[in-house]
Amino acid sequence: MSPDGKKIRGSMEAVSEMTVINTLTNKGFVVLDIKEVKRRGFGPIFAVKLEDIVTFSRQLSVMISAGVRIRNALEILSKQESFSKRFRRVLSNIIVSLETGLSLAEAMRNEKVFDEIFINLVESGEKGGVLDIALERIATFYEDMKRLRDEVKSAMTYPIFVLIFAIIIVFVISFFILPRLISAFGTLPTNPVINTLIKVNRFLSDNWSWVLVAGISIAVGLYVFFKTKIGVRVKSIMANVIPIVRSIRYGLAVERFTRTLGVLLESGVAITDAIELAARSSENHRIEDAAPEMVDMVKKGVSLKEALLTVGVLPKIVAEMVGTGEETGKLPEILEKVSEFYDEEVRNKVKKLVSMVEPMMIALVGGFIAFLALTMYQTIFTMQQSIGR
Repeated sequence: MSPDGKKIRGSMEAVSEMTVINTLTNKGFVVLDIKEVKRRGFGPIFAVKLEDIVTFSRQLSVMISAGVRIRNALEILSKQESFSKRFRRVLSNIIVSLETGLSLAEAMRNEKVFDEIFINLVESGEKGGVLDIALERIATFYEDMKRLRDEVKSAMTYPIFVLIFAIIIVFVISFFILPRLISAFGTLPTNPVINTLIKVNRFLSDNWSWVLVAGISIAVGLYVFFKTKIGVRVKSIMANVIPIVRSIRYGLAVERFTRTLGVLLESGVAITDAIELAARSSENHRIEDAAPEMVDMVKKGVSLKEALLTVGVLPKIVAEMVGTGEETGKLPEILEKVSEFYDEEVRNKVKKLVSMVEPMMIALVGGFIAFLALTMYQTIFTMQQSIGR
């Protein structure tokens, strides 16, 4: 129960139930009931939509700049049906945490929904009295990140569609056309390709339930595995086998690192914390592994430029640009320009990849369909001859 007599409920992260009771009692609250809540194992996998976080940041920024109190603004936003139910529940929990005396950044950290970059930017905004500016910067930052990722995904949609189309054709031939031909002619074809398709057809028909269960289990298992740290690294290694894909992924990593570092430094986050957070946001294991060494060097008084050149995980041009930013006192602005350069470079490489893949996929699928059609024709012709005899 709150100091003003209202019954409220919420969650708080602490080492024990007694710690929660003491903390709330010291702030004037009366604890009526308390129980430990287990964290959901699939929390990070089924996370809040990025669109909700971006919209929330922008709307909260507008409200705060208009003079609305944070708590009142959150109450208004928590009732907006445009947000998902889960995100509205998160906002309600944040309101309760604010009533217990936590800062907005601390309340957000308790919810395990907002990443460390978001929380650090909010914390810096609160300390500097520019929370509305920090939230606007957050919205722009995540919008830019999402836009580039969406463009990369969109560019790869057509090749994936063509591949799925080819699989559907094989499925239709195997499960609908071939069985009817066999029943019509009453004999099995001798063509090895068609024979293989028939055997696959029979196996799947006889064991479809087991195949379905195995397929779903493998799909879910791979999905969960690729969300783990080891899985992310395995996926990265597999993707990096193709040179142009490796180049695109590296460009994305550099773009994310420089953009994140620039935004964090501009918001007043300490450079050592900013390096660690930016390295994590890059989603590149080489950059992440090099972050502790960079941080140690900067703590010892080495310039960021020299630290980048020493670890050698970023292009030299990036280190040189960083050096220029350090000398002129405009490091955040320089980092933003570097990120924009790599943003454009990634786009161009993706367009190049798609222009290469599209005709190859069309040629492969066309050739495959032509091969199947010719094989089917020969099979029908052979079966007709055998019947004629």
